[in-house]
Amino acid sequence: MNKHKEQAERLDQEYAALQRLFSHFCIEAGSLCGQYGWLSWPDYEDEPSQSRQFSLLGESRWLVLQCRPSPSGELLGHMQIRDEGNQVLAALTLHADGRLQLEAGHLLDDPPALLLRLLLAALHHLPPAG
Repeated sequence: MNKHKEQAERLDQEYAALQRLFSHFCIEAGSLCGQYGWLSWPDYEDEPSQSRQFSLLGESRWLVLQCRPSPSGELLGHMQIRDEGNQVLAALTLHADGRLQLEAGHLLDDPPALLLRLLLAALHHLPPAG
């Protein structure tokens, strides 16, 4: 029984760490809003959230954090940009310690650049206008 309790406590700690990382990322990445007219980012909210609504080229989008265990049992955070139909347009995976999955670096190394990369990936997946 202790093994299950220890695993549950570890997952709770990893979940809380991922939520803190997401919240800090949202605060730091929000600095892009002043630089680009095509991005409208919300003011920081006091309550940590797993979803932030914003506007990209006038369209409503959400930055969402979903947490799922990996096959090895570690909890991973999946940051996704979703459209109004809940379709994933861009995604980034991170570990509870801030390391990015499948690439060098940490989530908080350069939040504006990572958000910009996610936004550009989301734009790439949009259907052409016309």
